[in-house]
Amino acid sequence: MSLRDGEIKLTGRTVFITAGANGMGFCFARRCAGRGANVVIADIDEAAAGDAAARLPSAISIGCDVRDTMQVERARDVAIARFGAVDLVLSHAGMTQAGPLDRFSDADWTNILDLNVIGMARVLRAFTPHMTERGRGHFILTSSSLALISGHPLSGFAAPYVASKAAVIGLAQSAAVALAPHGISVTLFAPDLTETGFAKGPPPDAAVPIAPSAAATLVPPLRQTPEQAVAVLMRALDDGAFLASATPRHEKLLREQVEAGFDPLAMAPAYAMGKTA
Repeated sequence: MSLRDGEIKLTGRTVFITAGANGMGFCFARRCAGRGANVVIADIDEAAAGDAAARLPSAISIGCDVRDTMQVERARDVAIARFGAVDLVLSHAGMTQAGPLDRFSDADWTNILDLNVIGMARVLRAFTPHMTERGRGHFILTSSSLALISGHPLSGFAAPYVASKAAVIGLAQSAAVALAPHGISVTLFAPDLTETGFAKGPPPDAAVPIAPSAAATLVPPLRQTPEQAVAVLMRALDDGAFLASATPRHEKLLREQVEAGFDPLAMAPAYAMGKTA
């Protein structure tokens, strides 16, 4: 599998996707299948995973909850037994929860961090020995624009989610350094707000820290389709890039964030004024 010669080569390769039954996960599965890949759809919803796999030319489905180490390892073993090897893993499973900062319980924090961070660590741990033995492989870890670029007004209503996705950024960076000597590469995928039914607005009793007129129109213009987000990811894979950010003008926003000393309040006007569009 080549990542730096114009287009990632997937013919005959095997792609393993957590949360692959719908949304961006399935869109990525479809794009990979279109390039000739075998696809393994691992999803907590086993029935939905089966339906999704049935729509692809060379795919299998596996019920898998990434909060359970044994299920992750079983899914890996089934994939390798069926296709001989796994070349690319998209670790995409995650969850969110909206609410005021002081209303999240210990259980809320634990559930989100277990799925969004430790779940990805379980997937990395499960597949790293296999890829290391083969001397090649690729991981994609899904973070979020809310963690990559600070100051978005919705981030104030999703503290555990943003914290977990910020941890994924660090996990991807650490993994890239640790695995490069073994021929294994890493991509950090940061979708923007995407129309999948997963991203929700703030709760009705939450106070939006920008002008109400801006808040009323902010979310819809920043929504994108799963196809648009995955198109960004495919381009990053074709280019051999570490970061696949689907946020419009993210390079400019990242520079502004550094110049602002990572102060999220200094970034808020960029969203209120529509500068991300």
